[in-house]
Amino acid sequence: MLLSRMKDLLNKGMKVQSIQAWGWFIRILGSHAMKNRHLINDMLKLPEQTFSDRNPQVQLASQAAWEGLIDALIHPQILDIRLEAILENDVQQSKTSAKNIGEMQSNRFFKSTKLIMTPLKGIISSKCDVSVHLTCLNTWCYLLHKLDTSVNSPSVIELVLDPVFEAIFRSGPDCQSIWLWDFCLGLLDDLISLKFGDMSFDLNGQVSPYLSDRLSVSGASISSKSSWKCYPIKWLSQDLGHLGFYLKMISIIISHASKQTAMLQTKSLACNAALRIFGSVLKAAQTELKNESLSYETIMLCLKTILGFIKMTCEGACTEGGAGNDLILTSLKLIEVVTKESSPSILGSPLYKVALDLKYVGNMQIVDLRNENFLHQSSIAYMDMVSPMVYLIVLYISVVVQLTLISHELDHVLQGLQKLFKFVLSHYDPLEYLLVSIDLLYKHKGRNCMQIWMAMAKGLTDYIDGAKYLYQLKTEFNSSSYTAVCYLLSYPFLVWSSSLEILIPLEVGGSLNDSVSLSGKKLQHTVEVWKSLYGSICTTNSISSEINNFTADLCSMLSQCLDEKANLFECGSELDVSSMDLTLNFLFLSGEGIVCVLEQILSSDMNSDGIISGHECNCRTFSGINSVLEFAARYLKMSCIKIAAESATCLVISSRVFSALAGLLGCIHLKQDIVSFFEIISSPALQWLSHVEIPDQRVKHQLGILWSEILNCLQRSQPPIMFDTSFLKLQANLLEKALCHPNSSISDPTIAFWNTTYGMHTKLDYPSNLLHVLDKLSRNGRINLQKRSVPFLKRCYSTLADETVPQRYRVTATHNRSSKRVELMGTIVNQFEKGDKLPSSSKPKKRELTEHQKEVRRAQQGRDRDCARHGPGIWTYTSVDFSQGNEDSPESQDIRNPEAILEMFRKAA
Repeated sequence: MLLSRMKDLLNKGMKVQSIQAWGWFIRILGSHAMKNRHLINDMLKLPEQTFSDRNPQVQLASQAAWEGLIDALIHPQILDIRLEAILENDVQQSKTSAKNIGEMQSNRFFKSTKLIMTPLKGIISSKCDVSVHLTCLNTWCYLLHKLDTSVNSPSVIELVLDPVFEAIFRSGPDCQSIWLWDFCLGLLDDLISLKFGDMSFDLNGQVSPYLSDRLSVSGASISSKSSWKCYPIKWLSQDLGHLGFYLKMISIIISHASKQTAMLQTKSLACNAALRIFGSVLKAAQTELKNESLSYETIMLCLKTILGFIKMTCEGACTEGGAGNDLILTSLKLIEVVTKESSPSILGSPLYKVALDLKYVGNMQIVDLRNENFLHQSSIAYMDMVSPMVYLIVLYISVVVQLTLISHELDHVLQGLQKLFKFVLSHYDPLEYLLVSIDLLYKHKGRNCMQIWMAMAKGLTDYIDGAKYLYQLKTEFNSSSYTAVCYLLSYPFLVWSSSLEILIPLEVGGSLNDSVSLSGKKLQHTVEVWKSLYGSICTTNSISSEINNFTADLCSMLSQCLDEKANLFECGSELDVSSMDLTLNFLFLSGEGIVCVLEQILSSDMNSDGIISGHECNCRTFSGINSVLEFAARYLKMSCIKIAAESATCLVISSRVFSALAGLLGCIHLKQDIVSFFEIISSPALQWLSHVEIPDQRVKHQLGILWSEILNCLQRSQPPIMFDTSFLKLQANLLEKALCHPNSSISDPTIAFWNTTYGMHTKLDYPSNLLHVLDKLSRNGRINLQKRSVPFLKRCYSTLADETVPQRYRVTATHNRSSKRVELMGTIVNQFEKGDKLPSSSKPKKRELTEHQKEVRRAQQGRDRDCARHGPGIWTYTSVDFSQGNEDSPESQDIRNPEAILEMFRKAA
């Protein structure tokens, strides 16, 4: 009878009165309504019509009446049976006895709950008046309240919470539904946060003060007719079984960031909400993972679920034509949240391995194979089993690489990578993740990969500077730690020595000059980061032998990069303007690198290795000096090419290299180091000395200083260097250019060096290429040739005097035309060797004449017997022309020639 009267009211258009009466009637029936299914089925036809009515007042009245059905179907007796079945099922799982407990009542419970949720899901998903949505949500909260602790059951969550959360989160935080969005976010966050005790909870229930205050304000501002009632909800501590539900809700929330038509504010709200909920989920999961009773399989399932969610989000964000920058940035932040909120004992444990199933890794092509010898131990490949942290690092870097191809505003991204890299190195095994990151970096050598390198280098520098002692990286000589850093420092040289086209920045609408200019700015930034990292490595470790070996290995790697670029430099005249600029950029990077290394050596305390700041000498040598010098030599050779010699930038760097090398020479005193230095630097020094016209005065000046320091260093060697014929051959090419160099700062020190070294030797075999230079300078009197010892001249003079060979004589005319006077000249040595005088006594010693001399004397005195032409003088000298003109004859001139007389001395000796 009552049901018939309600139908009559409905047919007459009195829908509000009809549904209100229906609500009263169902409350009167209470739990007894379930005993008469036919009555209930007949009664449900009435609200079915009112819920579909478009009149908001009818819909509001329908939801108020619907709470009566909730009271009738959800009562304590059913909940007790349901809860008992759930608890028993948790304990004994799949046992038959557990399935039989309250099976009928449990099924009835789910059917009743599904019935209640049917109109609520329809209203919350439809476009209704705001007041209708609010009332519907209030009715839904009343259902959650009536479900008591059963609301925490996974099946109830799936049936009651999931559809409402999904509907509201998919609608997005627009201006009309923002309060629904905030309410569900708060409710979900409270459900998750209870796991680590952020809110108070008692046996009677738990209410979030945030939700109550927020929703009461929102409800009052919407309509005076709609009142919000706060119902306490009994949330219980959740386990990892709800993880999938939470991550599903986060995926729905974050999907708004991928909508191209969404407003920026909507995208921002969605991303922030996703990060907030995800952080709460990770905190709850971390709390649960600390439970010692948790099985290994459960832990692995949890890790795979979280990593799978992040992978799906990141790959979706990077899909072509998909997400956009907002979703990509959010996916990177999700990785950062995981690394910071999860325990290193889980993410970095070798026990929990996951497959590296990233599509990007599977499609990645290896560009460079030179790192196989060292990085093979950490080289990553598709489907390798890796730790969760390695998985996240690879995923993060791969997303950043793809982001650099579509965006130029990467400051925040690179800062995030820098902080993440520092965090990982500080909390995990630094060597493992350093090797993995470098290996991945070496597989990317595109246009913008240098930005990723800079972020990683800054992160490593921050990590080193933040540690008092670098215990993890302080390992033995040639250890993997220092070798890994060498590879990281070599990476910019490898990139800039590669194909020129990949070095041109990706600029849209810019000219080539703008691109090259931007490339130069990035290069300058690269140099600064490189110097900072190298300086941190060198200054942190106080063990100089390790730093020496590290520097030697680094310079060897950099020399290889320079060798690869050498062929391009040699054909520099064929390059166009843009290619020349990029080539000079590489040369600039190389020059800055060698200057940094040399300056670091000079500033370091190398007393134990022979490189010292003072002028004292040490018996041991700097183990890495040859590698450093070879690196410098390669740079100087390439900086001498045409395109570099005409570049003002390269000339400035070359000037600094000369200055640094001169400073290094000032600290080297050991013979083996000096000889090695000279042998390595000789070739590039010869090239630079051959450049007669150098446009930059600073280069000329520093080149002169370096050359003078080389000459001084050779003379102060310990033990001393023997400047003999063999060493002269080693210096011949350089001396050929330096002795007659137009720059006096080079030629003058070289001449002085010759006179004090080779000019003091008694016997040398001159190389053929030096003869023309020595001839010119000796005739000018600027250099000394072979020096003769005084005792040797004494022996020569004494021998010649005994053999009566006239060393030099003078013929004078007498009164008799046929008679001439012959006189021997004394002090021959004084005529040939200036400054080398024979020892003399106070009185000259009178010499005894030989028979031949006496005969000549008698011939001079017997002039009166010469009239018959039979005198002894005439008889003796009949073959000699004693005419006056004979004094200037060629024979006489030859005899008076000092060189001829020296030749006579040699024969006599």
